[in-house]
Amino acid sequence: MKATVTPQKRDKSLVPLSRDHHFGLLFCWKIRQGLKKGTDLKLLRAYVRYFWNIVLKAHCQEEEWLLARVLPQDHEVRLRLEEEHRLLQTLVVLIQEGSPMNKELFKVLDKDLTNHIRWEERELFPYLQSLVPAEELELAAKLLEHKHEPREDAFTPEFWSSNAKAA
Repeated sequence: MKATVTPQKRDKSLVPLSRDHHFGLLFCWKIRQGLKKGTDLKLLRAYVRYFWNIVLKAHCQEEEWLLARVLPQDHEVRLRLEEEHRLLQTLVVLIQEGSPMNKELFKVLDKDLTNHIRWEERELFPYLQSLVPAEELELAAKLLEHKHEPREDAFTPEFWSSNAKAA
């Protein structure tokens, strides 16, 4: 018998960050597809740079800003989030340096980012919702709103597509 997982009820203040997580998981899937298809690693490197600059960097900053508003500086959860963000940034830098281009770095980035997103969705956000009053989350979301624009992944060529050739 298959276990059913009940979706988490997300506070509306955290929904924009959850949407970014969807983009992050899609990014990981695209990297996996690129590796499977034998896409040129320089193209994958360009995609990682693009995604970091367009989506991931700002997303990490927004989450850190939010946690700085609602948790003490030395809070274990806040420290974990910040440390994992630094590790992801370090992986992106290593991929950018690309000397020598190492396929394994892409796999590590995929695994670490996926695990980080899953932790945030399954543990961090429910924890924040239980700890932080709804009015405080709502105020933080309103302050964040002016900075948070819907993300778009318009990278080309779409190496992950079934129609794309391995470059």
